[in-house]
Amino acid sequence: MAMTGGKMGDMKSDINITPLVDVVLVLLIIFMVVTPLLQRGYETKVPPKQVTNTPPPTNLDQIVVRLSEDGGMFINKEQYTERDFLNKLEEITRGRENKVVFFAADGNLPYDKVARFMDMCNDHGAKNLGIVLDDINPTATAGEAPK
Repeated sequence: MAMTGGKMGDMKSDINITPLVDVVLVLLIIFMVVTPLLQRGYETKVPPKQVTNTPPPTNLDQIVVRLSEDGGMFINKEQYTERDFLNKLEEITRGRENKVVFFAADGNLPYDKVARFMDMCNDHGAKNLGIVLDDINPTATAGEAPK
């Protein structure tokens, strides 16, 4: 300890660290006790380890319309002329509550033909078109010009 020279009544302006250390140690102990209590989480119900799920039944009444590169129009692998295709599509979708039709087209078709075909399907009963990504022609590449 260093002694400072001066008069007897002078005030010292040094910081007393002892109370600061006491407060910090008390806070450290509080946080050490509280932290494990906060990390408990929520109770959950976990299913048993061995579950035998049956696969969902396949929907056999799905409608898949396709447009081939030569302009052929198909409903579920049956080819139709344009007029018969539109009549058959209207007939199939008429009594359905769910008017979802899945759509596939050849990869070599230009965009305008595909868009026109999708509009025709929409105008004749197919209110929601789901796009099938399995290409009729797997050798075609996106953006490739038709041969």
